[in-house]
Amino acid sequence: MNSLPVLHLLLLLLGLQAPQAQGRSLLTYPPQQNFKMISEITDILNSSPSPAEETLDPNETNTLLNTTLLRPNLDAFLNATKNFYSNESLIWKNLKEFLPLLPTPTPRGEPISIENNWSDFQKKLKKYLEALDNFLNFRNNH
Repeated sequence: MNSLPVLHLLLLLLGLQAPQAQGRSLLTYPPQQNFKMISEITDILNSSPSPAEETLDPNETNTLLNTTLLRPNLDAFLNATKNFYSNESLIWKNLKEFLPLLPTPTPRGEPISIENNWSDFQKKLKKYLEALDNFLNFRNNH
């Protein structure tokens, strides 16, 4: 007698009994939704007066554009947002939505340092959003 059909049945039953993943599912938003969330944050940043355009230090720009630091930088911005808004703010909520979309590679360097002033937060977050948008567009197109 051939035991192959029994083996297939057992494998099927074991597969059905496999533990289900716990926690938040890995969401993937359509590119339009990503763009909408980034635009909402940008609109808030642009609605408040910004001082004369100060350029970012080249090292800060590199840190913000470094794809291995996207997630650590996002964590830094989530923490810094609390200095200016509550956890219920649209900036904080939208930034938090990007957490499951970003990989957690081994960072190559330190995440961005954000001073406790609106101007610094504003200019760095604008540059970070450019990097985030580029990363998400690249990922969605490949």
